[in-house]
Amino acid sequence: MKSLAGSFLVARPVLEDPSFRRAVVLLLQHGPEGAFGLVVNRAVQAKGLPFPVYRGGPCESPGLFMLHGHADWGDGEEGGVADGIFVGDAECAQRVSDQPDPDEKRFRMFTGYAGWGPHQLENELAAGAWAIVPAKGDVLFDTPIDDLWANLLPPALPEFSLN
Repeated sequence: MKSLAGSFLVARPVLEDPSFRRAVVLLLQHGPEGAFGLVVNRAVQAKGLPFPVYRGGPCESPGLFMLHGHADWGDGEEGGVADGIFVGDAECAQRVSDQPDPDEKRFRMFTGYAGWGPHQLENELAAGAWAIVPAKGDVLFDTPIDDLWANLLPPALPEFSLN
């Protein structure tokens, strides 16, 4: 299967696992060894931080992950995770506090991540648990978090009657 890195995985209504019910996952890596991504539509309470934090998934992480939409914050490398989405580092996190206008802050910080072992995601895809949608920065950063899942979920195919 071709790599799905750089895509949104959108949980279909049949996926009832509480960790992924109505979740939108940005897939960062996908290959024969498994897959890794961040749930991008689950805000959590984070005390003492000057920015919102999102629950990236059920797997614990020792620190925070950052996604941002600022191509000029990079180290000169072309591209990103997807169109208009880049992975940030400590220097990028510092830039967040340097931005004078909060509306110009196109970033999200995550605690935790979503991970799949070899063939696990492929099996879930074959079972119809996820829809695959191309990821774009304007969708991630400009869509209200409460609307993201509903806006990305493709319509269900009608079930035809034989009557």
